[in-house]
Amino acid sequence: MNSNSNNIISASLSTQSLTYRPDQGQVSFEVTVNNDSNRFANFQLEIIAAGEIRNPNYRWYRLEPEVAAAQPHGSSTKFQVFIFNTPIPGFVGTVNLSVKIFSPQLARERRLLLRLEIERGNKPILISVELPIRTFQVYPGNAIDVPVRVRNQGQVASNVLLHFIGVDASWVTNSTERRLTLNAVSQTEVSFKCELPSVVQAPSLNYIFIVEATSNNSYPANAEGSLEVLPVGYIDFSTPQNKQRIPSQHPWLPNFKSNSASYELLFKNVSNLRQEINVQIQGKDWRKCAFNKFPEIQNLNLGETAKVILDVKTKRPWVGIGKTIFLEAKAELSDQRLGSTDPATQSLELEVLPIIPLWLQLAILALLAALLALLALLFRQEGIAHTASVNSVRIIGNGTGSSVVSASNDCTLRSWTIRPNSLEADENVTLKSKPNKQNFKCVQPQKPKGVLVFANNPILVVRFVPVENNSIAIGLENGIIELRQISTGEIITTLQDFQEPSDRVFDLAFTKNSLNLFSGSGNGKVRVWSRESTTKKFQGKPVVIDLLKQQKLTRFPIWALALSPDDEKLIVSGEFNRFLIISRNQNQPNSSLKNISVERLEKIDGSGRGGQNDSVLSLAFIPDSPENILATSDSAGLIAIWDLKQCKPTSSNNPQQINDSNCKLLDHWQDESKKPIRTLAFSEDGNFLVSGGDDGRVVVWYLTSSHQLDRTKSPKDINIFPGYKKIKIRTIDVKSSQGIVISGSDDFQVRLHRIK
Repeated sequence: MNSNSNNIISASLSTQSLTYRPDQGQVSFEVTVNNDSNRFANFQLEIIAAGEIRNPNYRWYRLEPEVAAAQPHGSSTKFQVFIFNTPIPGFVGTVNLSVKIFSPQLARERRLLLRLEIERGNKPILISVELPIRTFQVYPGNAIDVPVRVRNQGQVASNVLLHFIGVDASWVTNSTERRLTLNAVSQTEVSFKCELPSVVQAPSLNYIFIVEATSNNSYPANAEGSLEVLPVGYIDFSTPQNKQRIPSQHPWLPNFKSNSASYELLFKNVSNLRQEINVQIQGKDWRKCAFNKFPEIQNLNLGETAKVILDVKTKRPWVGIGKTIFLEAKAELSDQRLGSTDPATQSLELEVLPIIPLWLQLAILALLAALLALLALLFRQEGIAHTASVNSVRIIGNGTGSSVVSASNDCTLRSWTIRPNSLEADENVTLKSKPNKQNFKCVQPQKPKGVLVFANNPILVVRFVPVENNSIAIGLENGIIELRQISTGEIITTLQDFQEPSDRVFDLAFTKNSLNLFSGSGNGKVRVWSRESTTKKFQGKPVVIDLLKQQKLTRFPIWALALSPDDEKLIVSGEFNRFLIISRNQNQPNSSLKNISVERLEKIDGSGRGGQNDSVLSLAFIPDSPENILATSDSAGLIAIWDLKQCKPTSSNNPQQINDSNCKLLDHWQDESKKPIRTLAFSEDGNFLVSGGDDGRVVVWYLTSSHQLDRTKSPKDINIFPGYKKIKIRTIDVKSSQGIVISGSDDFQVRLHRIK
């Protein structure tokens, strides 16, 4: 078990202030670093001056040693810092120096502060540099002249060296240096010609450049400007083969396994913008197929050609003459300043042949009826079920008359009655709400028994409204939140952020008094919906917290939300293997979020899993516990348990900055499958934790009284039946007082599991 307390860096300075005069030689101070960790570690130093502009050709200090050798626990390392020039050329006064101490092995850093008093030397400041034009815009392949005005304010002639730095030296024709002689009290103007290379060699960025003048009888002087390379070019989109067939080989033979085809989508970057390509599938028949993209997001550098493999899976009929599926691949660019790809879409055709070839169908026509009956028996679903993946389940009630509601991609919310060994569709449900057929996104016919709600879009999450025992909230794929009555399914109110009306609702969380509702979205935003009392409706406009923008990420879909039992912390998880802790001010519900900090899971085992494809998928608190014990699971099958009352976030003077939370990790372990674990739930007493994931298992993990994994007891699989490894568990709910676990999976089933 790792502990942050074993990775401490402590350090001290030999002095808190230092005086430097340019004409009196170098000055120095000493830094002592102690290794208080429990392992060997080496340390490095970096000195940063407030207000300095970093120039790789200008050095003002040196270190002895540059890098210290690895030292054991309890040892000390001493660095000598020698200052031989002013950090900011020509500056006189006080400069704050930040001494940054860091260790690659400990992945920690420490900063100390030293005041440097810079006195005026004997050498005067006689040379000045000015840019008549400070800002330039240019397209690749074009050239510009950068005029520079140099003045000699002294009484004697001066030899001056001008140095143009900040852009690629190959862009500057002739040379990046100019030598000139200036008479006393005179000025002259020279220019540097910048000629930009081709499109793919000139990235569209804003380049900061500096013209620096040095002289034999003056301090250096400089001026700063910017050169913006404008975007130009296009992204070429093509596919070598836009017509595929299932099966791809030997179509005259029976083929029971082949149900997918692959298209190669090629993208060539003939622009000066780096792009991330996200392929979306649309077209006439896209709902008939399932899609996988490899990679999910393709990075496309300048001049590079990259490909996305689109795997299309569809159900094949056993008999018939086959069918043709028409699809359209559309590429979305991360930087849309140049519009779309060229062309914007690619039309794809997929010929799907029956499992039994036509000639064989004719040969066995006499046995067709029996064969169809057998196939219907083999592939029949268990009784009444959803017709698409189950996204969310919740148990209603605590007694023997408990029931279950389940939300699915088939746009329905179903109600189930719990029997001793099974779930049955609720016969007492009276459906009063029907979808608008013009907006209805689900086309599969539904058995009406047990259907509580027909929504117009797939339902991604369902939650009960605290206090109001007769109300539920559902989050839809089109960004709408609906509050409905449990008994009838009728809509009480509808919530939607009209600034981003289609932002998918992945999770919901209510405060215990039900006056605040938090929703997590696909675009990385947390929305806070508030009301004054349970007798009033929620306000129509939410408070929006843009976590994507605050983290400076390109994407951050919010996979899960969780409120601590005391309602004081909102936990948000998503990609880059992290979760955020947002403190709440319950006395000011309309501005209830503050002090955001982040916990990064890649530090747990040192695996470095903190990329865009690594995600924290599920969050769970021990219900009604004053301890604030949180469980997390991720896309690599790692489960971790945290004590959120023992968090030590890093301090910052910037209220907008997200700091590291540094919470205490109680325990962690990895599931044997190493596949994503998508759902977690604690028992009411916190004695065990239940997980479900992509390996089809529902696992009970037994815990000690200190909320660690009880390694004296083996975890128990409670979802074992033929073929369970081929399904994915998406959601679970637990009532340990009744000894039940409810699961929902991508094979459309809602299942009851009994536990002791």
